[in-house]
Amino acid sequence: MLENVIAFTAIALLIGGAAYGLYSVFRYFIKKDITPFPIILGGSIFLAGIWLIFILGILETNNQEAVTNFEEESTVAITKDESEPEPVIEAEEPEEVEEVQEPSVEEFLQDVQPEDPLSNYEDYMEFYELQINRGYTVYGMEFDEVIIENRNIIVVYDADAIIEVGVNKDLDQVKNDYVKRVQEDLTTTISGSGDTGTDNIELVEGFAVFEMQYDGTDYFSVTLEDIDGNMVDLLANDVGNYKGKSFVWIQNTEDYFMNIKGSNGNWNIKVMQYYPSDFKTLPGKISGSGDDVIFFEVEKGSYQVEMSHNGEGYFSIFINQQDLLANEVGNYEGSQRHTFADTDIYVFVVKADGDWSINVKD
Repeated sequence: MLENVIAFTAIALLIGGAAYGLYSVFRYFIKKDITPFPIILGGSIFLAGIWLIFILGILETNNQEAVTNFEEESTVAITKDESEPEPVIEAEEPEEVEEVQEPSVEEFLQDVQPEDPLSNYEDYMEFYELQINRGYTVYGMEFDEVIIENRNIIVVYDADAIIEVGVNKDLDQVKNDYVKRVQEDLTTTISGSGDTGTDNIELVEGFAVFEMQYDGTDYFSVTLEDIDGNMVDLLANDVGNYKGKSFVWIQNTEDYFMNIKGSNGNWNIKVMQYYPSDFKTLPGKISGSGDDVIFFEVEKGSYQVEMSHNGEGYFSIFINQQDLLANEVGNYEGSQRHTFADTDIYVFVVKADGDWSINVKD
């Protein structure tokens, strides 16, 4: 549209300028009008028309180049689309993961055997994604029950190696049998009658629980002494039938012996150096009668310990045979606040001649 206007104006200026120029020449030479301005004006109009034509040429050239460039780019794009199609990326098919089949009982028994390193069992369980159905930890030994083909397999192991592998066994029975063997190995039993000085008994450093029973009508007492004859503790001191427990800290691993007074009756003493396989969990209430040793587990913190005794004789309660909570004679009812420094297993050591109770409260 702009180019047309410029072209029309340029032609008009050229024609007008030429005509006015001729008219001015006529007047200059024929009529002798010597004024030069009309000639200059006509020439100027004519030159303006020439400049417009020049500008029109420049615009036409630019338009032609733009059209040419557009056509070339379109041609390249079309050629590229036709000659170089974009590659189609095919989705990779996921690799098939081979499913691990559960082993048979026979395969398990072949690969997990006694005396093998514990890592063999752990790696085998992880590889086949086997789960432990039930388990116990008792006296440093682990007891696992694994179910394969609806049959139970019992695996017993310690921190280093597999100890036992069995099929169709009862987990509780296997655990209880082990506990019984351990306790028997850590128990010394002495029986007799009358006044007796026992043979030497080797005790290891730690604690020892003495469980004593006397069937008679006379005075009954038991003292624990070291190899040099120094008294370590008075374990029992009563008249007539007696049944009770006493707790002692053993300072050194060495030989000890007991002096027993019980001239008119039979007696039996068990010396045990192990935690019971089951113990109380507190807070809660415990009750009993006579001398006793109660192992319990409690979380660290401060607790109210309520105590009662229904009897005529001496009554005392220690925690770990160190912290004294009660020390009375006859009937007693009272309480003490006690702080347990750690979540751990502790022991109440009770001396009494009648019924007693301990209630641990938050």
